[in-house]
Amino acid sequence: MSKIDDLLKDNLLEDGTILHLRDKYIGIRGCMELATKEILTNVKQLIVPGNQIADEGLEALSNSPYLKNLEVLNVNHNDIGDDGAIALANSENLPKLKTVSMFGNVVGDRGAQAFADSPQSKKYIKLDLFKNQYSDVGYKALTESENLKNCEELEVYRD
Repeated sequence: MSKIDDLLKDNLLEDGTILHLRDKYIGIRGCMELATKEILTNVKQLIVPGNQIADEGLEALSNSPYLKNLEVLNVNHNDIGDDGAIALANSENLPKLKTVSMFGNVVGDRGAQAFADSPQSKKYIKLDLFKNQYSDVGYKALTESENLKNCEELEVYRD
């Protein structure tokens, strides 16, 4: 059994709807392996802050064929930058995703612009990009986005 299999066994709610992996330090490879697990089919909440998954890890999750029921994604404090944000913003593999928390990452203007421009953002009720690296350009794109106008909680402060 791999470390990921052990973590799934120990941290996946019995009904398979919530996977809580805060500070398990799975890294990029672990996240890439996680994204291939069919057991994620019923997961509605994926909580993976503090795991050093970086852009590649978020790209793997965004492309996973097993997260079609995902509604809540928390990837706070994971060294995720523009490439990961762009992959998530443009992913069509997460049709039910409504809440995204990316607090404390390194998303810049390109990532912020991707969320602002993506039709996928129309379904978000919460998008938390607090404490990232975008400038006034990214801030303006997010706050003036037509795609995010129905987002009830848009957390975009930088300081």
